[in-house]
Amino acid sequence: MSVSSREKKIFAIFALVVAIFLFIAPYIIIPKAYAGREDWINTAPPNAVFLELWQIDTFEGGSSSRARFLEKNAFLYQEQTINTYVLVRSFDVNQAKLMLEQGSRPDIISYGIGAGDFVLPISQEITTDCGVRADLLAGGMKEGKQYAIPWTMGGYCLCANSTFGDLNLENFNQASEQQERAVIGTGYTYNVPKLSLTNDERKFVTSESENSQYQAYENFLKGNEFQVLLGTQRDFYRLNNKVELGVIDGINYRYLSGYTDLIQYMSVTTANENLIAPATKFIKFITSSKIQAKLTSIGMFSVNGEKIYKNEYVDFENALNEKMQVLNVFTPLVHIKEIQQN
Repeated sequence: MSVSSREKKIFAIFALVVAIFLFIAPYIIIPKAYAGREDWINTAPPNAVFLELWQIDTFEGGSSSRARFLEKNAFLYQEQTINTYVLVRSFDVNQAKLMLEQGSRPDIISYGIGAGDFVLPISQEITTDCGVRADLLAGGMKEGKQYAIPWTMGGYCLCANSTFGDLNLENFNQASEQQERAVIGTGYTYNVPKLSLTNDERKFVTSESENSQYQAYENFLKGNEFQVLLGTQRDFYRLNNKVELGVIDGINYRYLSGYTDLIQYMSVTTANENLIAPATKFIKFITSSKIQAKLTSIGMFSVNGEKIYKNEYVDFENALNEKMQVLNVFTPLVHIKEIQQN
């Protein structure tokens, strides 16, 4: 069956219209995610409430972006509240510090260890019950007051490549000659992974500053010097993918309970008194059971103690649901460095 030139022309025009629509649709449907604050305000109803949220990554996440997770649920929140819009912007620590120094100030900041010392001075006390575990809330307190609310968390795990032998991860401090040669690779700018181990086990940990976490992960995959990795939920995700792809035969895990500093917090940082209540309500929305259950989509864990996984993450989740010691998010960077070096 032949196609006429007229039909070809109509099809070409139709394809062009579709392409143009797909390009501009995000700007029309979700203006807050793409437009600047001024354009975003102009598209909203007259009685709208506008909140600006900064997402600061200070540690690796899970399987996907925390900023994107917040964007999606901010859009859902706007649909539910009708008139509350939350603009999510993503920065690293240095960018956020510079923005604050230049006079910018968001209404909410989402952050982890490493950013708390400059977020605290502009944070409002939060007295609302957001349904978060008490042991995790302790990490966001200063002088008995709550200034930061955890909204998601990760954890640490020991990972051993089964290709290179069956290392006893449960009693690593009772090391055999083979285990004495094993090195636990780790590396973070702001976190202190070795605190998740016993005192005896920490002697196997390389200097926190010798490797980035990804470099430690790569060295572990080579299987030469790094036979054991002190990893996180991010490494758990990466290694499981390697196993599924057949790159490695298998990984033995020991999920570490008792300590984590891989916690993402939110603080109300607005300078507008009228926005304190709306900002707090949004934080409570993110910590609600409905939204916490969606954390499976980014490979992170809930902060309310509920079980959200039914797959390979279950054992990891069970370990993290035990009572935790946490490093306070407002710990100054200089003190973090001291802990890393001891």
